[in-house]
Amino acid sequence: MTRFFLVRHGETIWNTEKKYQGQSDIPLAEEGRFQAECLADKLKDEKLDGVFASDLKRTIETAEIIAKPHNLKVVPTKMIRELSFGIWEGLTYEEIMEKWAQEYQNWIDNPYYTRPPEGESLSELCQRVSKFLMETAKNNPEGRILVVSHAGPIRAMLFTLLDLKPSFFWKFKISNTSLTIIEYDGQKELRESDAFIVTVNNTSHLGII
Repeated sequence: MTRFFLVRHGETIWNTEKKYQGQSDIPLAEEGRFQAECLADKLKDEKLDGVFASDLKRTIETAEIIAKPHNLKVVPTKMIRELSFGIWEGLTYEEIMEKWAQEYQNWIDNPYYTRPPEGESLSELCQRVSKFLMETAKNNPEGRILVVSHAGPIRAMLFTLLDLKPSFFWKFKISNTSLTIIEYDGQKELRESDAFIVTVNNTSHLGII
């Protein structure tokens, strides 16, 4: 089986301001770089065979920091970008509720089939991240692959692997630079496969348990 080390990018200014980032290309804050360095130190002795990242600045920089001790090149891909929040990107929860209260509630209640205005549904997100995992596992049998992405895609991978109801999507806490590990053989669809969850949202490198 392929072992995937799934990492959420480091903290950004929009994270601290509690703004929806989605596919907006926001760079890491200094705290985010520090978090990435901490995780790099934790993983420096792991054997890694490849490094993939969402093609946005915050994920690429996080991946480059972690990949440096391994002398591995980061491969960017749009397949593991964050869910697109459309016109809600750059806004806080309070700002969204002022203008799109009903649309927001509809999305929270049924994210699998409902899109934010001009955005993307959970169904679409699950399809692309599952395709990424399957293709990567097939191309790297028995490989150990670092994947630096976003909270949404990592939740989507876990949600699909466990074949959960849409309402469970929000139950996974995925912190900045947290480490989630899964194993998957890529021979079947993710929800049908003998895949395993090894750890979720490990932040011990930040001194957080």
